[in-house]
Amino acid sequence: MNLQRVVFSRLYRRAPSVDALPWHREEPPPLLQQALAARSGTGRALDLGCGEGVYATWLAQQGYEVVGIDFVPDALAEARARATRAGVEVELHEGDVVAYEAPAAFDVVLDSGCLHHLPRRSRAAYRQRLDQWLAPGGDYVLVHFAHRPRVGWIPNGPSHLTRDQAVALFSPLELRGYDETAFEVPLPMGRMRAGVYWFHRPAG
Repeated sequence: MNLQRVVFSRLYRRAPSVDALPWHREEPPPLLQQALAARSGTGRALDLGCGEGVYATWLAQQGYEVVGIDFVPDALAEARARATRAGVEVELHEGDVVAYEAPAAFDVVLDSGCLHHLPRRSRAAYRQRLDQWLAPGGDYVLVHFAHRPRVGWIPNGPSHLTRDQAVALFSPLELRGYDETAFEVPLPMGRMRAGVYWFHRPAG
């Protein structure tokens, strides 16, 4: 985790602007928009690995009480500035997402590129945390690198999940939507394909 913090901190410092970061998107994932549109009201939202706060700010603009977590101070500084410019409040925390204990459950949990950068040994703990974070009737949107064996040799590189593996990992959550997107990641990885998942936790 310390090595990853160094790598991501360096990426933020060297980028001429946040727009130049390989994962930067100004528009939220369409499945996140669909998940919110399907809900009867707003509530609490958690943005895991919130980065520069694009989606956390957007969620706040939709009327949600938002908490964002990231381990890169420069990212959180940009997230605070973005929320301020937008005139919304976002509660931001610096630290390891797996260590985050929420005082109350969330109606929406978003993970856009966080889980696939966690050490594989942390996956089970993350899955257990999700059961604590996500309220009954809540929606979980995940953007995670899809299976790509050609980069499997990279030490400490991001993990990959096929669609079947993701569905199995997050069972018994219901898969309500699936999409794909691509990211231009710095070499040696290059262009990466990611699955976008909308999971729902039944209220009963």
